Amino acid sequence: MSENTMHRLAARRLACSLALAALLLPQSLAAQDSAGTNPRPLLTAPLPGPRLAKAEDAEVRRKLQSTADAWNRADLAGHVEAYADSAAFMTGRGPMIGRDKIESSLRRGFWRDGKPVQKLRYEHVNVRALGRDHALVTGRFVLTGGGREDASGWFTLVWERGPNGWQEIHDHSS
Repeated sequence: MSENTMHRLAARRLACSLALAALLLPQSLAAQDSAGTNPRPLLTAPLPGPRLAKAEDAEVRRKLQSTADAWNRADLAGHVEAYADSAAFMTGRGPMIGRDKIESSLRRGFWRDGKPVQKLRYEHVNVRALGRDHALVTGRFVLTGGGREDASGWFTLVWERGPNGWQEIHDHSS
């Protein structure tokens, strides 16, 4: 096969992939809105990928929601309970390793007088299987209230199923 023919085939495959993505994007974005809100579709939101079994997906989502619930009732230990002891949390200076260090960092940055400065919720949560015992969870966090302007950002979490059930082993939130 000539190099010219190979380039034409690659261009056709790319065009077909882009056309398919354009057709699927609106439905996939609507399916990702676990908070029941319907903000304007975001073109940067991930497309759904391989799924966990329904019960496993529900367990990961329940544990993720439990972190926001604990945060909002001023239970920082409960918030970080979902992290594995050796979890990595990405920061501007590189990875921070360990649940205790993550907890200390969150306390210094987001808590005053033993409670969170703002309330926490998650939006656009998407759970993808990364094999039988791992999942990639993406979404948006939103911090509100506390007399401050709302703050939000996107997160990517890697979860692992082990002897203690599903736990976060990697957190990259920005």
